[in-house]
Amino acid sequence: MKTVGQILQAARNGQKIDLKDVARITKIRSNFLAAIEADDYAQLPSGTVAKGFIRNYSEFLGIKPDSVQAVFRRDFAENDQGQIVPRGLSQPVSEVSVWTPRTTLIAGITLVFTVFVGYLFFQYLNLTGPPSLKISQPLDRIEITDQTVEVSGATDPEATISVNGQLVALEKGGRFSFRLPIIGGENKISVTATSKYGKTSVITRTVIKK
Repeated sequence: MKTVGQILQAARNGQKIDLKDVARITKIRSNFLAAIEADDYAQLPSGTVAKGFIRNYSEFLGIKPDSVQAVFRRDFAENDQGQIVPRGLSQPVSEVSVWTPRTTLIAGITLVFTVFVGYLFFQYLNLTGPPSLKISQPLDRIEITDQTVEVSGATDPEATISVNGQLVALEKGGRFSFRLPIIGGENKISVTATSKYGKTSVITRTVIKK
């Protein structure tokens, strides 16, 4: 069955009338006429305007306006905002169920893909980012009387650790413990963890020897 746009376009072509001539005589802009012939009513200002243009266009072509309007009502309706939409979509979106088995499948695939990409990105950051580094001893600005201070903590098992530039051997699980000689007054202790990609994490502690 033909739509309003197809009926009007066929009648105009049958009479060999150019769209610009229709616009000049009816005072309806040619882009609006073209939208009507394409059944693209979203291009028109409102539903009321669309109905008026259809009636005027039908009368110009010698077609009974009521018959064309009946076809229009068969295919289209006006929603609460005054817009012309295909019949069946005129109800509020909240009343139209769009959740189908297809959308469920698409949503599931999208979720799995998102989780997978997120996992890969997380692994990439772990591999290329700076290594983790935790210092359990000494506490910052601790005061001691010993000649040495214990420097201990943990880092990634594949990283290397240096204390004030001196390499320290890692134990199982990335733990380390090292006794560092200190002098009287404030001692700056810099612990550096370096990944195999050259990324570093640095923690500095100040120890005061009395």
